[in-house]
Amino acid sequence: MKIASTTADFESYVEKRSDVCEILPMMAASGFKHIDLNMYRAHADGSPLREDCWEKWVYDIADTAARLGLDFVQAHSSDSVYDEGEKKDYLTSLIKRELEVCRMLGIPTMTVHGISKKDGERGEFMERNKKFYLDLLETAEKTGVIVDTENTCHKNAPTYFLFEADDMNELVEKVNHPLFGVCWDVGHAHVDGIDQYKAIMKLGKNLKAVHIHDNFGPHYFGADTHSAPYSGSISYDSIVKGLVDVGYKGYFTLEAYSIPMPKSFLGRDPLMLDGVVYDRLTDLPLEFKIRSENLMLDITRYMLASYDCLEN
Repeated sequence: MKIASTTADFESYVEKRSDVCEILPMMAASGFKHIDLNMYRAHADGSPLREDCWEKWVYDIADTAARLGLDFVQAHSSDSVYDEGEKKDYLTSLIKRELEVCRMLGIPTMTVHGISKKDGERGEFMERNKKFYLDLLETAEKTGVIVDTENTCHKNAPTYFLFEADDMNELVEKVNHPLFGVCWDVGHAHVDGIDQYKAIMKLGKNLKAVHIHDNFGPHYFGADTHSAPYSGSISYDSIVKGLVDVGYKGYFTLEAYSIPMPKSFLGRDPLMLDGVVYDRLTDLPLEFKIRSENLMLDITRYMLASYDCLEN
């Protein structure tokens, strides 16, 4: 397996999340060669993907990656289609545009969250998402990009009924399309206390991508912290052995914050004292982040090498 990591990990070091051309040199300095393009906030105001010149943004990214010797191997779509009517149609059209971005960058697979409602029930969820993904897959057929649905945990979204491997397989069977598969998020599964090895084996050929990160599971804080491997309580033997045994062909993709976690993610407030703001330590300089990312990469290499499945 080859190791990849997400552009999201450096988004706090650029002015806008869409400044991918500025993020890529940071990732290269950290030692990463294979990149997961995060487009999670592509629907936000100021996003280049909402503008007529969006293709130039993609070409600039492609040129920067080529110059640095990096390749894009995975992507994450925007997450914004929970509304109804015209707004939902527009936001869905952005995800279809993101599939075009993947085609242009040679990205083979993109993770797209399903749609849930606060007061939804399981049967309705499955039918709604069958329709949603089949709509996206019409564009996927034109681009050749695999669309992956992702599991979550009950704490994140109790009416997003994709928790267990059986849930994922049921939706894959309902959609029944060769370009539809599963991205298994090991951190989300750990929050719910799921047996990772059994889940991966159940997913089998439906497993097209993974998100690797850590947390303390259901018995401690129960928070989806997206921490670096070995900063929580996940059993990585269960995961790596499972991926080897199931014959997984995708990338071992980190979706993990190293040190420091962005202050916007978990909160790290400055000191307010007598009307003066003291914020010197709310974040760390980029040099610390790059060193931490490099350590995370070395640890991940060790994990895969221990099971004789590391590829460069």
